[in-house]
Amino acid sequence: MAISAKKGTLSKAAKSRHSAKKSFEKVSTNEILRIKSVRRSATRDGLTEQVSSRKRIKATAFAGDATEVINGMRRRYPARVVQEIATRVGVTQEALINALRLPASTIKARMSKDSALSGAEQDRMYRADRLWRRAVEVMEDEDAARLWISRSNRSLGGETPLELLDTEAGYELVLDTLGRIEYGVVS
Repeated sequence: MAISAKKGTLSKAAKSRHSAKKSFEKVSTNEILRIKSVRRSATRDGLTEQVSSRKRIKATAFAGDATEVINGMRRRYPARVVQEIATRVGVTQEALINALRLPASTIKARMSKDSALSGAEQDRMYRADRLWRRAVEVMEDEDAARLWISRSNRSLGGETPLELLDTEAGYELVLDTLGRIEYGVVS
């Protein structure tokens, strides 16, 4: 640091550098404190993470271990998970609703009121979410998983994997097909 003629005083340039350094240190310290202050809080819908500054950060629907998912489903997930899953899978909301054979007007009404999905509706959304996670795991690439989910497949009777999620039997067939792909069996 440059010291001027008067002992102990800093030049303008040195003051500027000194204040910038202190500012950087302050931001870094604040950032560290903010990161440390993130607390997970259980919310009614199980979809948010609360930060001490009252900001809400969206987390993934149906995330966590089996017990957390079951408890979340018992509390009923909000209809906004439809948009989250549609975005992840790479289809429009309407395409997801139609593929899962859900009543479009009912889902849209639930979404506008931010109300919860019914048991059957959230089961189908859960299947779509699980299909997405399993496809990414097997394909090892999100784009490849999106492509596989949205294309018709001969081993699935010419239907897309997404279209078979409206029944438990179809869901099992899709997971079985992914298992065969994973282990190199022609499907």
